[in-house]
Amino acid sequence: MDKFEKNLGDLIINYIKEINKDQPMKQKLPELLAYIGKFFKFGRGFIYQTDGFRFFYLKETFGNEDNLLQGRFLTREMKHRDSMPNELPVYIRQNENTTPGEHRIFNFFSAQSLWLNRIVDTESKTIGYIGFAEKEDPDHFENDELQAIRYVTDLLSKEIIIREYKEREIRARKTLENIMNHMGVDIYVNSFETHEMLYANATMAAPYGGFENFKGKKCWQALYTDKTEECEFCPKRHLIDENGHPSKVYSWDYQRPFDKSWFRVFSAAFNWIDGQLAHVVTSVDITNQKNIEEQLVQAKEKAENMDRLKSTFLANMSHEIRTPLNAIVGFSGLMEKENNPEKRQRYNRIVQESNQLLLQLITDILDTSRIEAGILDFNLTDLNVWELCDEIVCSYQVKETKGIPIVFDPNLPEYHIQSDKKRLTQVITNLINNALKFTTSGKITLGYRLLDDTWIEFRVIDTGIGIAPDKVDQVFDRFTKLNLFDKGTGLGLSICKSIIEQLGGNIGVVSELDVGSQFWFTLPYQ
Repeated sequence: MDKFEKNLGDLIINYIKEINKDQPMKQKLPELLAYIGKFFKFGRGFIYQTDGFRFFYLKETFGNEDNLLQGRFLTREMKHRDSMPNELPVYIRQNENTTPGEHRIFNFFSAQSLWLNRIVDTESKTIGYIGFAEKEDPDHFENDELQAIRYVTDLLSKEIIIREYKEREIRARKTLENIMNHMGVDIYVNSFETHEMLYANATMAAPYGGFENFKGKKCWQALYTDKTEECEFCPKRHLIDENGHPSKVYSWDYQRPFDKSWFRVFSAAFNWIDGQLAHVVTSVDITNQKNIEEQLVQAKEKAENMDRLKSTFLANMSHEIRTPLNAIVGFSGLMEKENNPEKRQRYNRIVQESNQLLLQLITDILDTSRIEAGILDFNLTDLNVWELCDEIVCSYQVKETKGIPIVFDPNLPEYHIQSDKKRLTQVITNLINNALKFTTSGKITLGYRLLDDTWIEFRVIDTGIGIAPDKVDQVFDRFTKLNLFDKGTGLGLSICKSIIEQLGGNIGVVSELDVGSQFWFTLPYQ
């Protein structure tokens, strides 16, 4: 458009030709804007268009090399209809009759003269503005020129409205896609009759390599690798009535085969955009919920088992406590009446053994209570491991051990650790006493060794009856007694486990029936 028309008729005819050319909008609109502005000798022209939300953006312009026009402004800032006396379009210029409202408009557009028209969609909503500023001869604008510029800008407005609707469609599609892809729900649609995949949102398609891998496939081909026909659990029959019309939503829980994730699935029938009946499936990841449910079931079972164990424990305690008490009361009375020194000594020994058993029962119960309350006390000091083990073994030399020797290698090297002597003695003594209960021949060995200069491992090895393989994992459980006829609370080994773990170590057992058991625990070595 190097040659400009000499009359308004030629302008309009040629403008119509230009506007009907098959050109991209981003090329056509700036040319049309400049065409109008230069014909009417304006120094600057502009098109502002809304983003559909809060702002008007400067979309096209000419003569704005000095960047006086704002790149964008808030919708509420554009109040020309309130500021000016007449409806748009309007042509105004600076003179002695300029109103305060017009002054605001001139300042807003950095202009001395201005022709301005608004762009209105089919719902009478203002979606933009077309304007021209800085007319070469601001005082000369004939009525027929005003009519012509209004006519051609109306044509230009229609092009901008077309662009606006296309942009609205894009915005709506992107908004819908963002909603569909970020609502935490997997969605796909397939044909009700052919099962061909019609749609899948990003979160649904991503684990399968994207929607490209769904195109042209039936749902069972897209989602499974081992199916060659309609799935036996397909919910189609639940979604339509006897007349073949959509009826209700059907739901079920489903575990995805390749990663074992759980989903709650909702399925419904509806009419797709091309009129065919479609099947939409939405699914929500409930893996965490399933895990919580499983944990609750396990916790319930554990609580019920603990309740049964506690009931058994209380019943057992009533017997265990009554037995030494009966011995203490009975033999104390006999000692008072008995004159035979040997019998009195034997009665005294029985009373002392019962005292020790009763004291151990009460100590175990109190320790368990402290562990549950989290107030078990520890006093860490520098500890000589060799001296500790030697003292424990020496203490058994004055105790009744049924003729079973407690063996300790005095040639073991000396190591020092930071630990609680009282609690460590309690653990080792419990393990030795436990071994004595189930050992009738052979020996019990106490030892230790250094592991990787990081851990020190203690071992109590017996030649007793051993533990059945299906019972090994239970020995450290609270209230567990593998032999209900043995004396004790069933708390000793669980107390040992709690003490060792609070000291930063681990504890375990290796056992073989009729061969013996090896109880071990490790502690940090420094």
